[in-house]
Amino acid sequence: MTESALPRPFRAKGIELSEAETCEKLMAGFRTVSSILDETYSTLAADPLLADLAKLVSRDPQSSGVKLAILQVLDSRELSASAEVLQYFAHRFRWSWLQSEVESRRLESSTRRDQKAARHYERVLEAFADEWEDRDLFPSLDL
Repeated sequence: MTESALPRPFRAKGIELSEAETCEKLMAGFRTVSSILDETYSTLAADPLLADLAKLVSRDPQSSGVKLAILQVLDSRELSASAEVLQYFAHRFRWSWLQSEVESRRLESSTRRDQKAARHYERVLEAFADEWEDRDLFPSLDL
């Protein structure tokens, strides 16, 4: 999906989105990423939309709307692509607050002996590495 194919608020130049609007736009995009992955089983198909969403985030990567959306993905049971979304944005932006939050949740999961959840968080933490081995699943990260 190209930037011109995004809904109008994504394309608007110079228009500031409120924190709530930013969160809503990102969550809608993340739901679309999940749908694409559910249908195609291919991160290559979802990568252009993730890149477009990253452009939106790049406008203000430290905004509370961005943080809220990412934390909603972290807590989501509805998004089938939560791991892929988190990995993409973890690698692209390397937010220390996200790394700390994911590490905390991984430790908590390990303490509860919830290996499935612990592995999910480990996969996200792996994406913070410069040499993340799954980086090639998202070609736009090489730009």
